[in-house]
Amino acid sequence: MEGIGQVFSNIVDNGDNLLNLFLSSLDEHQTFWSDPKNDLDTIFSKISNLLASIDTRDRGLRILCHLLPQCPLDVVEEKAQHYINVCAKICSNRGHMQSMPLAYGVLEQLLLRSLNSNELHKLLVSNLSKLLEPIAPNLDASVLPAALSFLELSMQHYAGTCGSSKSRIEPFLYSLVDATDQRVINRTARCMLLLQQIRGGGQHGNLHKKTWEEYFLALVDTIQDVLNKIFAHTPETFDVEENLECLKLPPMPSTKNPILTAQLLAVRAVNLISFLDHAIVGAYPVAKPIVPFKALNVILRGLSVSCSAMGRNTIIENVAFGTFLPAIHYALLEALDGLVLALGSNLLMFGDLVYEIFPKCLKAAQADRSGDEGAKKSFTRLRTKIYESIQLWCAKMGHGSCVESVNEPILEHIVRDITPYVGEVTLKMDAGGNHRLSARAKKKLQKEQNAATSLNQAHSRGTAAADNNELLMDLGNEALCKAALDCLASILQSVGCFIKPVTHKLLQEKIVPLCFSLVTHHQLTGLYRNEKARVALLRAFAALIVNPHHHCPPPLQYAGYIFNTLQTTDVSAEVRSTAAELARTMELVLHPWKETLYFPADQAAIKDALANKAGHPLASLISQTPSSKYRQTNGIQRKEVKEPSPIKPSPKTSSPTKQDESDGEINESLAVTEGSDDDEPVGWVEEVSTSSVVDHTEQPLVVDVPSVPDNSHNVDDGVIHRAEEDESHVEPPVVSVLDSDEEVVSREQKENPADKAEDDDVVEVPMDVGTEVKNAGIVNENGKHAAPTEAETPDSGSPKRVKLAEADGNIASDKEKNIDALVDEMVAEFVDEP
Repeated sequence: MEGIGQVFSNIVDNGDNLLNLFLSSLDEHQTFWSDPKNDLDTIFSKISNLLASIDTRDRGLRILCHLLPQCPLDVVEEKAQHYINVCAKICSNRGHMQSMPLAYGVLEQLLLRSLNSNELHKLLVSNLSKLLEPIAPNLDASVLPAALSFLELSMQHYAGTCGSSKSRIEPFLYSLVDATDQRVINRTARCMLLLQQIRGGGQHGNLHKKTWEEYFLALVDTIQDVLNKIFAHTPETFDVEENLECLKLPPMPSTKNPILTAQLLAVRAVNLISFLDHAIVGAYPVAKPIVPFKALNVILRGLSVSCSAMGRNTIIENVAFGTFLPAIHYALLEALDGLVLALGSNLLMFGDLVYEIFPKCLKAAQADRSGDEGAKKSFTRLRTKIYESIQLWCAKMGHGSCVESVNEPILEHIVRDITPYVGEVTLKMDAGGNHRLSARAKKKLQKEQNAATSLNQAHSRGTAAADNNELLMDLGNEALCKAALDCLASILQSVGCFIKPVTHKLLQEKIVPLCFSLVTHHQLTGLYRNEKARVALLRAFAALIVNPHHHCPPPLQYAGYIFNTLQTTDVSAEVRSTAAELARTMELVLHPWKETLYFPADQAAIKDALANKAGHPLASLISQTPSSKYRQTNGIQRKEVKEPSPIKPSPKTSSPTKQDESDGEINESLAVTEGSDDDEPVGWVEEVSTSSVVDHTEQPLVVDVPSVPDNSHNVDDGVIHRAEEDESHVEPPVVSVLDSDEEVVSREQKENPADKAEDDDVVEVPMDVGTEVKNAGIVNENGKHAAPTEAETPDSGSPKRVKLAEADGNIASDKEKNIDALVDEMVAEFVDEP
């Protein structure tokens, strides 16, 4: 779209309130950068004028944050030094705090653009230390998210340059351990993990492993030290560890208020546990030496203390710590999930410690009140997280989760959380039934009914609800119900066959009426008013059917009616689509497929399509794909391959020579063709660039087959033909490439042919003209040749393959015959011959 540049110039000059909206809309018009009418120099000169003034600086920085990601690279390289100087001045002076997040945003965009530009890369390397100096412990809270984001990218992409600033970065990150903003905590945790890898990794990453292990152990000891202070007045079953090596964190603020002290300690404990979670699951360049028992010990210790246990010693410190204890338990469960994700089945050796903690946590988070039916339950967030942790454990461990040993206490909590509240029903006796009673008996009966009604209203729902006439409908328990149903489905999928038949029967008697209630009442109110809770109930019902016990048949007689009805009657589109999906699944369970449908292939259509594939729309795109030898990898241009030139090696060099022992890889390749008139093999040498050091005194020649060019116009390309037709010439066998330590054995076998029968590693197969490329072009993933496997030889497979392989042995030079052979081979893969 032409003319956007003139409009943009007016926007830059006027600076109206529609600037952000215009910049967002400009992202869709990428023709702005290629429009010849746009004067980019004039536009960026106006932006520089905006940056020069304090009043308009924020507007200029905001425009740069939108323009730099898509701006032409030459323009960015020209203006980058000026923008870096302006942003460094803004961050160093700290005069206008509202400008600093925008300045760090501009620096972040320049850093991302430098990943594809050598000039910008050099510029950032020379200026990065100066840009990191303003990041200090006394930084304003409003600037922290943008500064941490820039620091994270700097340590991720410029680790070597940031290594000299580690002594300044580490105290800054430690000062944020008491932050309350979740964005700041997450970014600080990632920066702490990146801090362990900015000084180089040494040989094989040994230094990276050492620094991570030191950070992990110090972090666990620091959490133990904080828990010692929190549980100082609470009896524990875990032993208190001594001689802890903690992180050098800033001291706690001194205060005489026990509630404020408890809050500071709880916040620090939650943040340190979040650091531990990121250290376990975060990306790292080498394998992490995790010590599972150290991490599990601190997690299980924190989860073993409940609010009721702390409430037994009713001092003000314990009451304050008990208030923040659910947040600590939530963070510990997230760290446990990180261990399960990182270690997987390696955690099964500690499985009894893990799955036994789940029912204990559910019991500790259970409300003690008896009259909370219908109202929002206590610890809903914590109980939801416990159900999610159980679900993750079952999903990762599968049938080895061992949850069947504790399934009954867990299922008790699940059934309690998925049961909706049902109001009490009052039955009123007809007045006609009292006509035979005396006046005294009627008076006594009326008095008893009044007393029962008053007692019911006073004690069944709670006095407050009865006085206010409150309608209790489980408001606020929907997320807990959904998590419980998802956990039930995961338990059934993991260990459903190991659960007792009576437990299956009781679950059926609970789930099936709930599903029928969705059909009859449509659940516009109550616990299942939320569509996600209804979807979770349907999936739990499907899991109950798909994972039955062999002594307890599933309730299939109700599944079809429930799913077929809900896919048309429910008010939610998500519930209807889920019901339709599960209905198709139940149909396959009721009527499984016994035979597959047979659709014969049209060989003429396949033949015509292969013959005319040059006219396909994808053919032009595929032909434009650059070849592998001209591609760039990691910003390094590969050396161009020289044109193939024929060579005539001596008979002694027909086998592979000694390879480079430094890396053990094949550095050069030689493709051997058929023998010529003078009985000497003719081949081509293909020279490629290598990263290893090659001994120039001895150039190895390794036998290889040249890559077949990607030519979509001729199917015969890539077939190796004779250099000169000679019927009397005997075809050489397949040349198998051996490793350097196998060459001597190969030469000895050539000298002693009688010993060849005893060698099982090398197989010599005579070459046919049609199968030459197929037999000689077998290359493994490392680029080394390997002998053809049984599945790749034409003698293996079905009789159809053998027949087609024999038919393909004599390949003619015309295109039509090759197409017929290809069609027959493709059709034989999935079509049975008559």
